[in-house]
Formats: sequence, C-alpha cells, structure tokens
Amino acid sequence: MSGWFRSFGFAEVLDDLFVGAYPLDEDDVRALGRFGIRQVLNLTEDEEYEGAERGAVERALVAAGIAEHRLRLTDYGGLPAETLDGAVSVIASWLDQGERVYLHCRAGWQRSAAVAAGVVAVRMDIGIDEALALVQARKPTADPLPHQREDLRRWWAGRERSR
Repeated sequence: MSGWFRSFGFAEVLDDLFVGAYPLDEDDVRALGRFGIRQVLNLTEDEEYEGAERGAVERALVAAGIAEHRLRLTDYGGLPAETLDGAVSVIASWLDQGERVYLHCRAGWQRSAAVAAGVVAVRMDIGIDEALALVQARKPTADPLPHQREDLRRWWAGRERSR
C-alpha cells in the first residue's frame, strides 16, 4: 500500500460502508478489493492528485472491477445541501443493493466523514450529531471542520422539516 493510504487508512463505519483516504496506486485499490468493495464514491478534485496518480488509480479500479463515481467537493470547503443529498442517496441505494462501498476524500477525515454521518443518520434514523459520534467511534480520525458540521446540521434540519 502507498504510505499515504497506510497512514490515513480506512474503517467500516456502518455495515458495508467504509470511509477513508484516497487510494493512490494499484496496491491501494487491491486492498479495497480484498474487502469486497465494488462501489467507490470519490469526493476529491483532480487537483488533489499529483502527477500520474489519478490515471493509475482509474486504471487499477477498472482492472479490479470496482466502479468509481465522482462528486467533487473542495477540500476544506462547504458541503451544499443538494450535494449532501445526492451523495447520501447514491450510497444508500448501493447499500440497498447489497454493495460494499468505499467513500473517500483525500485523508478520510472531513468531507467523507460528514457524508458518512449523513448516511448513518438516514439509515439508522438517528440524529446527525449521534450519527457523527458513531462514525468517529469507528474511525477516530473522522473530524469534519466546524463549518462542515454546521452544513451537515442544516442539511439534516432541512430533511427533518420536509418529513
């Protein structure tokens, strides 16, 4: 595994939902395959990859039979409600189909942790802060930025109002 992937790692935060760092090479993708990952939701922007890393990862995912979907969110940026809705919905549908899912941003700490908390809240029908605490209990490095937590809470409050 790449040093980055090994250092930042990943964890299963809900049955069949893994959250972590972005894979950087074929070895990282093979590690995902060993866990039975079949779907990847990548929240990074292309600029976060160096040199040929992005191309190598794309080729490795195709070779491993792992489908990758991109939903680019700016590192350290906000989490628009419509983007959170889309990410949570697509992951929930994969999980409903029995897929094992890998959700990642660059380090697996902020953007992906926030989206994972949204998935956990929806699937377990619990509050967003409780969901984030559950994600953090299973992946202690999960730590969305304060403004991302506020975006997550606003998104959740909007969902609750529309129920």
